Amino acid sequence: MAKFSGGVKEAAKMLAGLGQAEQKKLLEQIRLKDPQMAQELEDNLISMEDLQYLTPSMLVGLLRDLDLEEFGLALRTLDSEITDKILGQVSTGIKLDIEDGLKGKPRKLSEVQAAQSKILKVLKDKIDQGQIVINPDGDELV
Repeated sequence: MAKFSGGVKEAAKMLAGLGQAEQKKLLEQIRLKDPQMAQELEDNLISMEDLQYLTPSMLVGLLRDLDLEEFGLALRTLDSEITDKILGQVSTGIKLDIEDGLKGKPRKLSEVQAAQSKILKVLKDKIDQGQIVINPDGDELV
């Protein structure tokens, strides 16, 4: 099967625009024909950039289950606008702990990516449990 640059990420973005039920149904259909592709799509469905769409309460709920310095390390490759938005939603104490990882000594890209993988795993678990909803449209959730 031919691979296109960014194809999986773009397909995952389209999938993310569907409702939860439609996503699962489509992923199961893909899994029947190409299990590896289904896994790649699932892995790309949630990204670090999605953190900007969390409400302050969802963000704090996520941070309770994370090491704040490691979370800061994971933010290093994000656009500064996204990082600023995330930091603007937390208390000063939490912000300072996150900044220890964000602005600390230089680290290998592989360490940053490992931290991001841990964050995304916890985020995915919370989404699957219904504790967090990614809402890029910005509509208030009721």
